[in-house]
Amino acid sequence: MGEFAVNKETFIMCSEPSPDLTAEMVSEAMEKIETEQELAALFAVVENKAWWIEDEEYDYNEETNEHKQAKERTDVWFALADKLKNRIFDILRTEGFDIPETGQIDVLESFMKRNGFIDGQGWWIKP
Repeated sequence: MGEFAVNKETFIMCSEPSPDLTAEMVSEAMEKIETEQELAALFAVVENKAWWIEDEEYDYNEETNEHKQAKERTDVWFALADKLKNRIFDILRTEGFDIPETGQIDVLESFMKRNGFIDGQGWWIKP
């Protein structure tokens, strides 16, 4: 999932989460999910990775090919995270949860917590 440095409730991602994980591997894993725990774990890794990769966009000027490639890579990972998030929301809707347009973290947190993850200030972590 990546390495974290912790200092009084501050969580800092110190390395890329699952650096060898590819988008193709995630797509294959998505088809094999059988439990909530598997869904939560894959969502945690993919969303953490998406936010890590998104930060790369700021390393390049917007008009450059490098920025375009970083943006495309970011879009791929956030699209995967959104597919997983929508599966989570489908589960929560069957349980009577309303999914708001904004502030979705509140409903995601309840699902993630019951499956062993907490929001570590923007990173899904196992306490």
